[in-house]
Amino acid sequence: MINIQIRGFLSKIEIQPISESEKNFLLNFIGDSKMTLSEILLDKNKFNLNSSKKLIFPNVTDDAEIIITSFAENDYYNDGYAFFREKVNNMTDKASTLENLALKDYGLIKEKIYYGCSFEGNVKEANYKNFDKNNVDIETVTIPFLRKNYINNVFFCNQKIHDEIKSKNQFIKHKAVLYENSYKNNQKSKSNLNNSEFNIITYSEHGNG
Repeated sequence: MINIQIRGFLSKIEIQPISESEKNFLLNFIGDSKMTLSEILLDKNKFNLNSSKKLIFPNVTDDAEIIITSFAENDYYNDGYAFFREKVNNMTDKASTLENLALKDYGLIKEKIYYGCSFEGNVKEANYKNFDKNNVDIETVTIPFLRKNYINNVFFCNQKIHDEIKSKNQFIKHKAVLYENSYKNNQKSKSNLNNSEFNIITYSEHGNG
């Protein structure tokens, strides 16, 4: 059995379209309260993302690593043999834009960022003797206006590996973005938008990093 781990940053993301009146309310509240957008979104009594799309993705960064360890089957009590280590960005495909996002004229993004083990899964039929790194595929996606790549799926021999990640990471910081679609009230299809077609109205972050 092999254990596949990715160490690096993990993002828990919420995306919610909002109306122009909600956008104006938030901007006025920020001005009146002197609170940042991230502080407001942390307080559900002030603005609740009650219909947001929730996503969890490991981040692709220069420091993220994939580590593969061989174990005797179901033997988690020894240290195993960590026989493969590589930078994630050396093994990823070309990122595609994440589909099925409800990107309307205005929207909010709340991102909580953690650091540690961002992905973990096991492949029982493999071991270090028959391992071939070309059998590992890392599928990545990008989200417009967040301007970075995320790991969507990990495959071994064309089989998707189930993420069994446990609580092996620590909170780093919150980010919050209020965005505007440059093509609002336009006939352009919103299914093919990219980073350049969004304006960031306001952005804030706070935390440990």
